[in-house]
Amino acid sequence: MFAVAAILLSCTGKKGNQYKITGVVKGTKAEMIYLQKMDSTGWVTMDSTIVKNGEFEFKGKVDSPDRWNLTIKGKEMAFPFFLENSDIKLLVHADSTVLLEVTGSASQDLFRKFNKNNDSIQKLINAMDPVYAKADSLKDTATMKKLDDKFNAFDKEMKKLIVDLVKDHPASSAGPWLIVRNSYRFELPELDSLLGVFDTTLSHSFYYKAVAKRVGILKRVQIGQPAVDFTMNDTTGKPVALSSLKGNILLVDFWASWCGPCRAENPNVVKAYAGFHKKGFDVLGVSFDRKKEKWEKAIMQDKLTWTHVSDLLYWGNAAGKLYGISSIPSNVLLDKDQKIIGRNLRGDALIAKLTELLGPPEIVKVHHVYKNK
Repeated sequence: MFAVAAILLSCTGKKGNQYKITGVVKGTKAEMIYLQKMDSTGWVTMDSTIVKNGEFEFKGKVDSPDRWNLTIKGKEMAFPFFLENSDIKLLVHADSTVLLEVTGSASQDLFRKFNKNNDSIQKLINAMDPVYAKADSLKDTATMKKLDDKFNAFDKEMKKLIVDLVKDHPASSAGPWLIVRNSYRFELPELDSLLGVFDTTLSHSFYYKAVAKRVGILKRVQIGQPAVDFTMNDTTGKPVALSSLKGNILLVDFWASWCGPCRAENPNVVKAYAGFHKKGFDVLGVSFDRKKEKWEKAIMQDKLTWTHVSDLLYWGNAAGKLYGISSIPSNVLLDKDQKIIGRNLRGDALIAKLTELLGPPEIVKVHHVYKNK
């Protein structure tokens, strides 16, 4: 009986005021293992230990449960798991993160269950892809609309899995991590509400702090707030400040050459620019590109004749961080004094808003001339 109890305790993980990690490495003659956590500077090594006969051990204490990484000397890949103050066992297959086995972490158990449910929905979405492609090739808009509605329903189910995990397990570090990874799904009101659900034991978690930081950023760029100024170089290397474009109704358009939905939306922005530019409307394109030549090529191909800026830092784009941009296309509409008056206005919604502000659009034949801005 005592033996069985000991086995069960080791499998479920005994909660305490410190952690003990015991592990086995397979597939390599590992010499050293490192334990890492994320902070504002990136991944930081917190501890290391020698591997003896394929086995290793760590002991310590965390102020908050969190998502950590295990790395092996000489191997580039990282093995992520949820660390908390409990007895945790790891079985590491050196050439596969997928085969990592973790027992003794309650948050890891929750994450495993979440993944199982999430993957089942993702399979249903994947099965729709060839059907959608065929409907698209046949211009079968009715079928495409039905599939779009189905996708949106599945997407809501996937989001609900995250929300339910947070609400049912507010002390689990899996919650903040999942929200950070899926931040594009959450607007400010819901994100702020979920932040209030988390248990205080997570207050030192990097990912909890990341959620709190995002809430602060989104509050600063809501409708009615003054625009946050930034300066970024145009295609010629000349710095352009957002504040230098004050005086017109301005659309700050976040996009990238590699973003299919952005390229699909560009004709709508071109239409809005043609109809309202002479009436006091302007656009500032902020690109999440990495390659200057691809950025410039897309500007010319899509005939985007307004000012464009980028720091070529991809998702690290500084302006994107200031405005909490977690998916593109995204945009912010500013009035003449650069107060935020709209967010994510696309297609007919953008035209309607500009008509409300500036009157009916001019009927203009669009002359596609590229300005090297």
